[in-house]
Amino acid sequence: MSEAADSVVDRLIEALAAQLGASGHSALAPGAVEALTELSRAEASLIFSHAGHLVHYDTDTEPLEILIQMISNIQRGEAAAGAAILPGDEVRLAGELPASLAGYDADRLRETVFFVRYVGDDATVDVQPDLTEDYVIAAVPIDIVKPARTQDMP
Repeated sequence: MSEAADSVVDRLIEALAAQLGASGHSALAPGAVEALTELSRAEASLIFSHAGHLVHYDTDTEPLEILIQMISNIQRGEAAAGAAILPGDEVRLAGELPASLAGYDADRLRETVFFVRYVGDDATVDVQPDLTEDYVIAAVPIDIVKPARTQDMP
C-alpha cells in the first residue's frame, strides 16, 4: 500500500473513532455496522493493523480502543455457534510455533497475551498482541492458540 493510501486509511479510522467518542455513547451507526460485517481476512488485517499502529503511537487512544472492540464484537456476532475461539478473545500461544514467527523469541511469544483478530476457515487465526506491546498481526494455526481469557459480548 502506498504512503498516501496508508494515510487515508489512518484518517478514516481516526474519524470513525472520533465520531464514536463524540457521540456520548459507544455505538456505531447501523450503516457503519453493516459496512464492517463479513470482513475478509485482508480487510480485517488492514483495519486492525492500522488501528493498532495508531493506538501504539498515539496518546489519546480510548476512542480507537472502543472502535477496535466494536469491530471485534461485530465479528463475534458473525462467528459460528459453539466456536471455541472467537474474534476478540485473549489468547496465548502454546506448542510448536509456526515458521513465520521463527525470528521472534519463543519464550516471549508464549508469555504475550494476544487478541484474536480473525478466525479463518483454514484452521488458522490472526492474532495481535496487546497494543502497548506491538501492533503486528500474525496468522497462526488455531491448535497452538489457548484461551487466556474470553471476552463477553456486551
